Amino acid sequence: MLDYMMSYIVSARTALRCTLFALLVPLFLSGCATARLDDAAWQDQRLNAVVWPQAPEIGRIKLLRVIQGPQDVVAASSGVAKRVFDYITGTKEEYVDFFTPQCIAADGNGLIYIADPSIGIVHRYDLAGKEVQYLYQAGNKKLGGPVGVVLDNDNNLYVTDAQQSAIFKYSADGTFLRELDGKGNLKRPAGIAIKSNGDKVVADALADKVFVFGKDDNFKGELTGADFKETFNRPTYLAVDIQDNVYVTDTMNFTVRVFDAGGKYLRSQGQIGDVPGSFARPKGVALDSDRNLYVVDSIFGNFQIFNQKSQLLLYVGQEGGLPGEMMLPSGIFIDRNDRVYVSDTFNHRIQIYQYLKEKVQ
Repeated sequence: MLDYMMSYIVSARTALRCTLFALLVPLFLSGCATARLDDAAWQDQRLNAVVWPQAPEIGRIKLLRVIQGPQDVVAASSGVAKRVFDYITGTKEEYVDFFTPQCIAADGNGLIYIADPSIGIVHRYDLAGKEVQYLYQAGNKKLGGPVGVVLDNDNNLYVTDAQQSAIFKYSADGTFLRELDGKGNLKRPAGIAIKSNGDKVVADALADKVFVFGKDDNFKGELTGADFKETFNRPTYLAVDIQDNVYVTDTMNFTVRVFDAGGKYLRSQGQIGDVPGSFARPKGVALDSDRNLYVVDSIFGNFQIFNQKSQLLLYVGQEGGLPGEMMLPSGIFIDRNDRVYVSDTFNHRIQIYQYLKEKVQ
């Protein structure tokens, strides 16, 4: 079984926190439009010198900030949530911390969604507005194991729920809109991405398939065609590049499969191994504006960067708990400004980096 499924083993303490949290339904999603976070505000100056590779080589990846939880976004004395938690529990605990953060989606302006399956919520971090809110309800259903999150062009949010075998859609203000009809095909949906035409592609780890939903959210079928002679073995995460090529992490085959916009199989990236350029447990995938491919490896505690010729350019991070280090990382997302968000899962935090594009002479 995939190690990310271990995150569904919830401690008694965590279960209690979720029960109390369910009492706070009216308090979170406010529906307010988010402001834009200024570029300078992204950088934690204490981390200004954390770059890869190190001098004298030219830096290509820079660590911007580490977010451990709500305390890094919201002032400790603010928020009606704190007052309600104090009243109900008699404690000083504020908001809900990350437990096992997985997939990430961001709008590039400072709004970040983080799926957290172990406690059945999606964290909503508004860095510009200094607000932290939560999604944990889908109509009459509670989120069971949200794993994948993605935003469409209208800032509607799609959430895959591995435990509920479902995909849920929310409006930009957090209103639940619908559950997508998977026609009985969904078993354990995980990663989700959206193509330029509005099609949603969804990796299903238990069905060992990648499914496609149209712009209208209707089920269209499988991504793969007759030319794909391989068999997925626990596909988990995926991403789409600016040419609508689809990259699928075929986790237990220890590779990333690449398909063109029409679903034609193009190639695989990587193989099992313990040296740079190979994978031990590949997870999240993402692409920067130069179409460099980023692949998280939870065992290595890093992400590796490849060009479109499958050449390894750089690897970032190592196992550990210091800034820039990771423990069993999983999801990765890159926004339109080449900011790289990584869910540092077993350090219970997310880390944000910047891809430093080479200057054109």
